[in-house]
Amino acid sequence: MKLVFHGGAREVGRSCIEVATGKKRLLLDCGLKLTEHQTEYPIGFDRVDDIDAVFISHAHLDHTGALPLLDHRGMDCPIFMTKATKALTRLILKDAFKIGKITHQHLGYDKTDIRKVLECIRNVKVDTKGSFDSISFEYFGAGHIPGAASILLRMDDTTLLYTGDINTIDTRLHRAAETDFPGIDILVCESTYGDRDHPPRDKAEHEFLDSIQDTLRRGGSVIIPVFALGRSQEIVQLLATRSFKASIYFDGMGIAATDIALENPDSIRSPAALKKAISKVRLVKSNTDRMEAVKTQSIIVTTSGMLTGGPVMHYMKYMNDPKNAILLTGYQAEGTNGRLLLEEGKLFIDGWKTSVKCEVKQFDFSAHAGMAQLKALVRKVRPKKVVFIHGEDHSVQNLRVWADALGMEAYAPKLGDVIEV
Repeated sequence: MKLVFHGGAREVGRSCIEVATGKKRLLLDCGLKLTEHQTEYPIGFDRVDDIDAVFISHAHLDHTGALPLLDHRGMDCPIFMTKATKALTRLILKDAFKIGKITHQHLGYDKTDIRKVLECIRNVKVDTKGSFDSISFEYFGAGHIPGAASILLRMDDTTLLYTGDINTIDTRLHRAAETDFPGIDILVCESTYGDRDHPPRDKAEHEFLDSIQDTLRRGGSVIIPVFALGRSQEIVQLLATRSFKASIYFDGMGIAATDIALENPDSIRSPAALKKAISKVRLVKSNTDRMEAVKTQSIIVTTSGMLTGGPVMHYMKYMNDPKNAILLTGYQAEGTNGRLLLEEGKLFIDGWKTSVKCEVKQFDFSAHAGMAQLKALVRKVRPKKVVFIHGEDHSVQNLRVWADALGMEAYAPKLGDVIEV
């Protein structure tokens, strides 16, 4: 068996791992990577018409965004994912296509390719075994975003567990991921936070809410960039735990993602809690609503979480003021506007590199396991071989060195590497 790393190796983005058994070619995820100036797709495909199946862990673009491109190039096979993931994938692929056209990006595929991809999807139920030809598979809750799953494959007397993006602690939105997997030969493990731990979640929540209160007291408004899938719902639930004098506005694709989560109640921890929280916010449905939010003291929860586009950039044009605050709630990948904001205090707004006058704070509400949790997962699974992916170089290497010291056969592949397992 060979593992071919077409993406997601020593990087966060474009996750795409080929599992080649000699009889079958399978893909674990098929994503893209958004950077400041371009979109990067998986590399190293001579042909894709002989791919037998794709197994998708969750709907984020860095795990699904290349599906239409590979379809355009000739891939025609079953694509397995959970029901919630399918609905969210439909949402974000269509949105990415629309944004690509608006920004005149060369996407490499057509709208019909999205339709064809959606027709190829086969729904998978969590904790229910399935099979495809000689391959058996099972999906387990990953605690990351609605519909997210870790994927267990059994083939040719080999058992492979792919964590996808995983979170092993309870959050307001999700229960902790399943981690009880005996008899694993190969573990392919994400490493986004492979070199650092998260602060206690309750402490981060308290400091976040206090920062909002402090900003409101000085007469400012708060902009909260969020990821549409998962983070936006969690932040809305968190805001509902405290009373603020300012109105809370909810804008962007997170609104539609919330509807999908509620339509798939088994994909979240408490549909009732999410419904109650949503009833307390103002849904932004037009530019008139956006201007109302700008002109009044407000708390604005809006996409995109890395400030790479979306309504958040509209608010930044009008609300770049020292009395206001931008509270980042998640990871800011290399090459994104959000990383530029953290490192230089600047943003690209309408193509111009602009100094940001607002107060900027970052809070750790990560939907990924931290270093200690990843190590605990690896120790518990005790695989014969472990492959660390989906992390920047220092994160991946930190886990590989640690696993080596424990006597494990550990790998930290580079982009394009092939590993015989």
